[in-house]
Amino acid sequence: MEDMEFADVVVATDGSEPAAAAVETGLSLATALGARLHACTVVDPFAIGQRLPDLRAAREEADERVAAIAERAREAGVDAEPVVREGTPHRELSAYVDDVDANLFVIGTHGRGGARRALLGSVAEKLVRTVEVPVLVVHGNDRPGDDGPNWTDAAEIVLATDGSDAAAPAERTGVALSEALGARLTAVSVVDESGTVANVGGGMLTEETIAAVRRALDERAGDAVERVVERTREAGAEAAGEVIGGEPSRAICGYASDADADLIVVGTHGRGGIRRIVLGSVAERVIRCADRPVLVVPAAAGDLAEDEGDTEAEANEEADTEAEPRAEE
Repeated sequence: MEDMEFADVVVATDGSEPAAAAVETGLSLATALGARLHACTVVDPFAIGQRLPDLRAAREEADERVAAIAERAREAGVDAEPVVREGTPHRELSAYVDDVDANLFVIGTHGRGGARRALLGSVAEKLVRTVEVPVLVVHGNDRPGDDGPNWTDAAEIVLATDGSDAAAPAERTGVALSEALGARLTAVSVVDESGTVANVGGGMLTEETIAAVRRALDERAGDAVERVVERTREAGAEAAGEVIGGEPSRAICGYASDADADLIVVGTHGRGGIRRIVLGSVAERVIRCADRPVLVVPAAAGDLAEDEGDTEAEANEEADTEAEPRAEE
């Protein structure tokens, strides 16, 4: 069994459509997990202005909003806390997550297409980059026409892994969620052959080298998937695994869509500056292209040496070593 508890879920709300979608998902997830739900909103005096009547009205509206969410949760049998804080939204939300030692943080963002570009520089992105617990990003138009995941039924989770140390927290979280929810977990690992082959040996490749690169990448991906499947089954949950090809973010989103998954789980590599770099890559692109909730799991402390290219670089090095004697001949 995975030694991970999901006791406190914080959901951010500001009254917008994406926030409403996040509240629905957070409430249903807290219900299924038996967790306490913290409905948190932030009044930003700098955005509102310094006029006292405006601030008073904003606070009253915020109180009513979170109180209504908490009441809904209690009616569903969920312990709930309505919370209003004042200050800069991303800082106050992050601080509250730390204050209550939350296990999951849920936030909404805009839908796909042009509106999704608003994620850059937004409160949602700042929180995904800085909060040190798994962040569930819910899009305003996830799975159009659907009310969202019903976690009390058999759910489908797609977990993306590259087998690196930095992916381990995402693997652990995905397995623990599948165990807690009774969900089926499918582990996927993406092999981007076209991108990798183009970067090996400055483009001057022998057929033997290309074949060796592909073998190393396929083996690494297969090992990563097999490890997750084994851990999930040991936890008592249903599991499957598959190695897929293509550009990683598109492949992950496409697979999850085809499988009608309720959730995508993806990790980030490192914290601080390294994490900022990686969030410009696979994790952020998955958030942008997915049409369903994405759980972003930060890497554990001590994994900062990994960066986005380490896994493929190591595989390429192994392949080059394997192919070297033939190349010299």
